[in-house]
Amino acid sequence: MAANFLAKLAWFAAFTANTVLAGCSSERDATAHFQVLSYNDVYEMKPDSDDSQYGLLVGGPSRVIPIAKKLRQTYENTLILFAGDTMVPSLWSNRFKGLQMVEAQNAIGVDYACLGNHEFDFGIEGFLNVSKASKFTWLNANAYEKSTGQLLRGTQAHAIKQFNSPTMGNLKVGIFGVMYDMKDASTGLYWTDPIQAAKDQVKILRENEKVDFAIALTHQDVDSDNAFSSSVKGVDLIYGGHDHTAQLQTNYGATFL
Repeated sequence: MAANFLAKLAWFAAFTANTVLAGCSSERDATAHFQVLSYNDVYEMKPDSDDSQYGLLVGGPSRVIPIAKKLRQTYENTLILFAGDTMVPSLWSNRFKGLQMVEAQNAIGVDYACLGNHEFDFGIEGFLNVSKASKFTWLNANAYEKSTGQLLRGTQAHAIKQFNSPTMGNLKVGIFGVMYDMKDASTGLYWTDPIQAAKDQVKILRENEKVDFAIALTHQDVDSDNAFSSSVKGVDLIYGGHDHTAQLQTNYGATFL
């Protein structure tokens, strides 16, 4: 399968949140800015041609690295997110077991990634080798190891990214990751319902962590993302992988790409 490197630049503009002034019971609206570069389903080093009549080149880590670097240099508050599937398939995968793509992801400067189905093509141990080589955090709220009943090693359910905002002070962004149930006993894993797992994470992020903004990284088809956005309240932004389709939608108060 040809890899379609969907470098979906989400020039995420402003959002409005209510914040309480220190030492004051009144609330005011404040606006803060941060940028997000998101992409998904990356298996190849080379660029690919798009599906349009023009046959333009798209993606390729070597073409994305300078974009990511420029974002970091231009905007202090920048997140780079990856929505799953990087280990397989490619000609190099059988030789390097996905480690070649982790080097590329590290060079791009990914902050957080969620799991995709291809992360398990070499079993749990294959993923653990990739996780150990990753300079970014793998987010997973619903894939568990059968042998322990615990979340897959090398992952964590959510993360908090804090930005300094001149208008809001300490801006807290919560990110979590879920994927679809593969129903594949050979992986040594089992999956809980991604919607329920997401609801649990939103509750933790909103009530315990007091985040100002919540992002979901998902790896499932578009129809599942639609159902997800209608069922899970409290998520501001959904970055979805699995389907090789670039899109922007706003449903039920959540924007997803």
